[in-house]
Amino acid sequence: MNRIRLIAFDLDGTLCSTLKDIATALNLALAHYGYPTYSDDAVSALVGKSVVYMCRHAMPQGHEDEWQKVVDRFFVEYAEHLCDTTLPYAGMPETLHALKAQGCTLAVVTNKPDVNARAMLKTLFPPGLFSRIQGQTPEYPTKPDPFMMDLVREELGFTREQTLYVGDMDVDVQFAKNSGLRFAGCGWGFRGEAFLRESGAETVLQKPQALLEYWKTIDQ
Repeated sequence: MNRIRLIAFDLDGTLCSTLKDIATALNLALAHYGYPTYSDDAVSALVGKSVVYMCRHAMPQGHEDEWQKVVDRFFVEYAEHLCDTTLPYAGMPETLHALKAQGCTLAVVTNKPDVNARAMLKTLFPPGLFSRIQGQTPEYPTKPDPFMMDLVREELGFTREQTLYVGDMDVDVQFAKNSGLRFAGCGWGFRGEAFLRESGAETVLQKPQALLEYWKTIDQ
């Protein structure tokens, strides 16, 4: 019997291709205050840890202390552009439904602000697909601190041995390690296979459909 009964996912670069809309919102926020903007590839290097991290590291020289107003403006812009181009990765919806049909409980644990994560998932996925969604909120530490994962896992009633975490970033690799969980890396995400393996990921999948096949092999 497969021991993995809870599969928790990162969101950006894992479930959905979100980079273009994040970059648009960040650049609109920067341009609003007359700061230089960034290419999508440059923004990709800043995402994953938190909006604060992204905005702080986007500030031009001489304006490093002015990041808070860019954070505030980013949230305004992102709410307007949340799903302009964002979509689930090809094969992801089918894979999620197949895992759920096999009896897996699905959850999302992400550093994306909770309000944005919930709005996006509500727009792009059917209701009830995810049993728990936990994004970044002021009262909880962000990944790679294990608090959010422990909270979700315990609320849903699963042990560490029954849980798999799926993500595309180095912070996700460390998050799974800190949480005592098995990890599967997303080679289709923002960083790619080489980066994930350099970050310590032992398992890296090349497409969402491979997750179902990987799950079937665990502890058989």
